[in-house]
Amino acid sequence: MSLNFAYYCSGHGYGHATRVSALASQLLQLSPKPTVTIISEAPPHVFSDSMKLGAKYRNAKIDPVVQQPLAYRIDRKKSVDVLNAFLAKRESLVNDEVAWLKANKIHCVLSDAVFIACAAAHRAFLPSALVTNFTFDSIWSYLSAPLLEPQTPATSPHPPSLSTLAPNPSPPATQLELEPDEPIPHHVMDPLADQIARDYRNADLLLRLPGYLPFPSFSPVHPLPATDWIDPAIQRFRPSVLASLHQPAEQLQLYDSIPFPDGGPKKPLPRQLKAAPLLVRHPASDIYSREARQRLLDSIGIPREFQDPQKTKIVIVSFGGQVIKRPTHSRNGSRNLSMSGTPMIKPAELAPIPKQDDLSLGSRSPRGSPPRSRPPTVLLDDVDQTPRLGDDVKEVRPHTPPEIRLEKLKISLQNLPRIATPSHIYVPGAPPASNPASPILQRRPTFPSLHEMVVGAAAIEEELEPCLLPDGWIAIVCGVAKNWGEEDLPEGFFVAPRDVWMPDLTAVADVLLGKLGYGTCAECVDACTPFVYVPRPFFVEEHGLRELMESSGVGVLLPQERYELGDWAGKIEEAYEKGKFMKAMKRQQGWSDIRKREADLMARELVGWVSEWYELLDSDSTSGSYSLDSSTGIVGDVMESGESRTLQPQAGLALGLGGVPITA
Repeated sequence: MSLNFAYYCSGHGYGHATRVSALASQLLQLSPKPTVTIISEAPPHVFSDSMKLGAKYRNAKIDPVVQQPLAYRIDRKKSVDVLNAFLAKRESLVNDEVAWLKANKIHCVLSDAVFIACAAAHRAFLPSALVTNFTFDSIWSYLSAPLLEPQTPATSPHPPSLSTLAPNPSPPATQLELEPDEPIPHHVMDPLADQIARDYRNADLLLRLPGYLPFPSFSPVHPLPATDWIDPAIQRFRPSVLASLHQPAEQLQLYDSIPFPDGGPKKPLPRQLKAAPLLVRHPASDIYSREARQRLLDSIGIPREFQDPQKTKIVIVSFGGQVIKRPTHSRNGSRNLSMSGTPMIKPAELAPIPKQDDLSLGSRSPRGSPPRSRPPTVLLDDVDQTPRLGDDVKEVRPHTPPEIRLEKLKISLQNLPRIATPSHIYVPGAPPASNPASPILQRRPTFPSLHEMVVGAAAIEEELEPCLLPDGWIAIVCGVAKNWGEEDLPEGFFVAPRDVWMPDLTAVADVLLGKLGYGTCAECVDACTPFVYVPRPFFVEEHGLRELMESSGVGVLLPQERYELGDWAGKIEEAYEKGKFMKAMKRQQGWSDIRKREADLMARELVGWVSEWYELLDSDSTSGSYSLDSSTGIVGDVMESGESRTLQPQAGLALGLGGVPITA
């Protein structure tokens, strides 16, 4: 007979959906084939690979959503309001899920990482297993962290980022009004996080995925609050936390199981924590062949002259659901606004003023060639002077002392709008990024000394100017809205179809640029693709994922301010150099089924654990201590014609989860 799984998936991000779909797909390839129903607020298309194999889907609001008005910022107050509203309905939500579990005769609840799913399974007398690298009690608890985030103005031109997998709205026409970011006091946050942890305590098995955090609901070693785990001065795990994370899973001290409520059976197996392999979606088996690479790049519209990996490198820009657009304003793209100590350049050394035709095209390379790495300097008297320098510079007069002139210029530059060149890139999933391939705009002053300062700084720092892509690179951007064409992108940038299979694209890439998330990290590790990541310091999950990238892949941090300036090229080159040997070896080796075999073993062990649970439970019931009936929701599968029916362990490899080996 086959088992019936309810698989609850958080709607917080694509990483949850990709790994839920990966494990569901593996379960559905076993024989006998189980039934798997995915319950999530995420849209069904993100589970398409498992649904093709027969997974069922049910849409339900099953977890609260952290509120992100901007890509790198959580609105903590609104997030806590959302959590309070959700917990106020917790009892009715749990009761609804209990009724559904019983009505659908579910044998086991899987959760990634929905806390009410564990509570509902417990109340329905069902075993439950968490399959995740973290639990949300730690995420919510970390809202109390006194983070040193980049300060965002009260009004910001940034579009909102995705906080869930719901369809992304268009960027608002008006600027966002943001309240000052304040940590949530522990006396407010701790009771809420503790309630979430209590629900997780009902889970009977934890399959701990790589890139993990401590699990306060499974082990007393590192309890909440999660703020105690991180050294705020260096934004890294404290040594004691890191040491325990490196312990083998079997050696970690665990809490005992919580007994079922009155009227339920005795739990037949002790609580367990098991290390799980990397759950990842698989690329096409021929993706490393020349033909498959060409087929994929052709489908994206990459010209053939850019498809030779020996001549052109590819960076994937993927922030997990994004919109790319060129705004209408301008901004100075210089990375270093401070000009003190800059040598002077005489007027005779100044670069010639470009023709107006050249200015209309910016410094974009001719169509059909990768972008140039360094932009020319353009004097603002010859183009539309937008944005105009502030009142600080307007007050400068020829008799103004040089040091005051310089200070006023610096203040004005710092006060320019954050979105400010005609070639910016909007990425909700990240703030807008400059395209420094457009001319670096400099003002031609009316007094010589300031003129020399500004142009001198531009010339001296030419090699340090922000640059999106290294020479000989192109970028493929994922998630661009259908109604925005490639004409809105810088030269050398291409748009991937929205239904592109990301594991294939990640395999083809030389580097990936994005934010740390489980799905992206797992696919980069699997494909040996170096990862340039933009940090989100208020997400405690990132600390575990950074450990994963440092131990199993190549991860290079791109600071937020450098991302926003469009200063990507240096970090892309750094990541490529660090990972090029591994990437070359992977391409030579080709596709491997090792991840698939690991996931297959994991699925077989999971089925074996559930089978053993009911085998032992059925053995107890024959003594009269507990009798299965319709209230369990599994009467049709376990009892037939009044006779006991034992679930047989799934045939598999000799590892086993429950103390009884699963034999082939």
